[in-house]
Amino acid sequence: MVRRTKEDALTTKAALLDAAERLFSEQGVSNTSMNQVAEAAGVTRGAIYHHFQNKLDLIDALMERVRLPVDEMRDELAQTYQGDPVSLLRARCFHIIGQVQDDPHTQALVNILLHKCEYVDDALPIHLRHLGGRNACITECVLLADKAKEQGLIDEKYDSKATVMGLFSLVDGLMYNWLLDKTYFDLSQTASQAIDTYLAGLKPRGA
Repeated sequence: MVRRTKEDALTTKAALLDAAERLFSEQGVSNTSMNQVAEAAGVTRGAIYHHFQNKLDLIDALMERVRLPVDEMRDELAQTYQGDPVSLLRARCFHIIGQVQDDPHTQALVNILLHKCEYVDDALPIHLRHLGGRNACITECVLLADKAKEQGLIDEKYDSKATVMGLFSLVDGLMYNWLLDKTYFDLSQTASQAIDTYLAGLKPRGA
């Protein structure tokens, strides 16, 4: 009986997350209520508040749902490109591009964060959580850029943080525009050309 109750709870939680993902993508975070999520999932108001206190909790859970495979792949990439910081930076960029293009949950979450999350009022904490995760990733990548400069792979004249911010802006811009109209350009092909061109421009002269 306990096992069955636990399985039911997990099923209900998954249904709520699927409903939240769908409604947030369609209506935006601010325009979607907890009651609407519960109704779309076919559960009671009490059931949703048993699992999630508010929409911030829902967004956190949506992030957690895609975080594990991302973290696992990040560790795998670090082992694969150990000692080659530029290739690791490139691989990390292409990994997130691939996740957004091919994984429905990642695609929906990024679409919500970039297009459907109005960073005001009750959605402001979501903005702060998003910034926290982004800034932590930037810090990791700045360390990689520093190593690349030490190895002569990136010209010493380039500031590492500015270099990483440019790379992040490029990747974010590609995802942002592709999610506006996924038929307008091929994400992987365009990303390959844009990212490789950017990284090639960072090399020391004559390298």
